[in-house]
Amino acid sequence: MKILGLIASPRRLGNCEIIVSEMLRSLPDTFEKEMIRLPALEINDCKACYACLPSDKGCIIKDDLDFLFKRIKQADYIIIASPCYFLGAHTSIKKICDRLISLLNNASEFAGKKCVTVVTYGIPGWEGYAREALMSFSQFLHLDHQGDLLIQAANPGESAADDILEQTRELAQWLIHTSPSPQEQRSTDLQLCPQCGSSLWKINHQGLLRCPLCDDKHRYSPGAMAEHGKLLESIKDRYIANRHELMQTRKLYEQRDWWVAPKR
Repeated sequence: MKILGLIASPRRLGNCEIIVSEMLRSLPDTFEKEMIRLPALEINDCKACYACLPSDKGCIIKDDLDFLFKRIKQADYIIIASPCYFLGAHTSIKKICDRLISLLNNASEFAGKKCVTVVTYGIPGWEGYAREALMSFSQFLHLDHQGDLLIQAANPGESAADDILEQTRELAQWLIHTSPSPQEQRSTDLQLCPQCGSSLWKINHQGLLRCPLCDDKHRYSPGAMAEHGKLLESIKDRYIANRHELMQTRKLYEQRDWWVAPKR
């Protein structure tokens, strides 16, 4: 069995690395263990070119994304850890998420792999939406999200406290031995979305709640993702059919040259 730790932090020997390392160490030596530092990978920005549609074509950008996907496919269990930066997860998570259109129809390659997520944050009450960002990241990859931890640890090494390490070891055991729903592990003082486990809500003027992540539906399911791919294909087809008219419209804005850039 193989377990893979994905560390979305540029810090060497930072809190995320310590936590994931401790989780891996606590598991039997019969597991094949790997860690990847996501910010160290060459992951280029999505160009919004839609060349990956239909979504069985794959992304045309050649970088380390294929390496990452291959490692995830080979793993049986996944741990994803990120610090909270300005209320959100590290930017490496978002850069990868932006490239996931090419995987919309490839759910079977990742589905069923159990996953847990860990967020470290520095100031109480400032964990923001980092937890939801990691959950969304795992579910867009069709991983089976089992649970998560929020760890207050700002300075490098603070996560090595005995009580924190005990929590991480318990989460590692939880990952390989049980199959709970995401909300079973968490505090009951929050009203979580019953579909995706998010704590984020939108409230309309009538006081009705709506989950902005899954829209109270199975948005992350393989079927919904495949449907999303078809909708994007229709958008691409509409562009191809009207691209000459759209180009003429866009050219009207070409003369508005207010760009500034730093001198190199």
